[in-house]
Amino acid sequence: MLNKASLYSKHLWLKPNRDPVNLIIGDDLDAALSAVLFLRQHPNAKIIGVYSKYTTVYYSTACAWNEALDAVWLDLDIYHAQCKSLGHHILRLNARQELPGFKTSLNLNDLQRKSLEHHFDEKYPLGTIHFLMWLYQQEIPNVADADLLVWLADSAYINAQTNAFRKRWRAGKAEWEERAGFRRNVKSWLYGAIQVESLLRTFEQLDTIEFEERMRAFQNKMAAHGLPQGEGQVASRHLKLFGYQCQPVGDVGAFVVRLLEFCAAQTGWTIAPEQIEPLNRLQAKSGKRVSENLNRVRAQGLAQFLETQNVFSYVFTHFDTINYTTLAVA
Repeated sequence: MLNKASLYSKHLWLKPNRDPVNLIIGDDLDAALSAVLFLRQHPNAKIIGVYSKYTTVYYSTACAWNEALDAVWLDLDIYHAQCKSLGHHILRLNARQELPGFKTSLNLNDLQRKSLEHHFDEKYPLGTIHFLMWLYQQEIPNVADADLLVWLADSAYINAQTNAFRKRWRAGKAEWEERAGFRRNVKSWLYGAIQVESLLRTFEQLDTIEFEERMRAFQNKMAAHGLPQGEGQVASRHLKLFGYQCQPVGDVGAFVVRLLEFCAAQTGWTIAPEQIEPLNRLQAKSGKRVSENLNRVRAQGLAQFLETQNVFSYVFTHFDTINYTTLAVA
């Protein structure tokens, strides 16, 4: 199991307290759920912004950009030494690489020394919310369908199944291709690094058609609330259900407030109006999204590449490709 005392010592901003703290969150369901739980543990924290589609930071008009950089960036991996981010993308080509832009951040794959070249098949398979539930000793709330919402984050319930389906396009037609799921890896993390009794208990139900039938009804409920599912490439074992990203449509601030309120209502993790009030008036800072072949990155060295390209965030989309965002941070 991970060591909470060590994590709190190295990342004091994670520890529950009543200090004022600003949050900038990702733009999906996992980020919203994680934010609601974080706010519960930090009652004087406020969400001041949203990093949307890895291109644009929407942040409160009452805040200077430097205040945004000083915030906690939740469910995000931000390559900037001023930012305190918590995320779970694979960030390193190998586990020994020094990446100074992450010196104040926490990444769940880094904790277990998972990298693109080493133990990639054992990478973190859950959402940020599942880690925070362990960290804050929070079980699945005793609220109807709360288990569905928790397992829906980052499509964790699909990862936890024995088999799943991937949509492939051939000659302009969509075809389903069955593949092995990541159930063994999910079980390894749940019984090892992040042990939460209610996650362990409900994990045993995820591979059943009965769970998927409940999930289908819950997804219909979310759609009725005006929360868009988004496009998916991987579908569930029995009913070919997708995940549910809930990424913003239209006014980003208003949408994220609505998503946060939905998550709070479905879990009972109440939030105070002043904790989300800054989202009512936002300004934007946009960057440029770029793809690059990893061979060029390896030739230069990852840390040097990130510095020379002024990279703000990135993700390895394949074993040979990095997608990154440049953002003027001055």
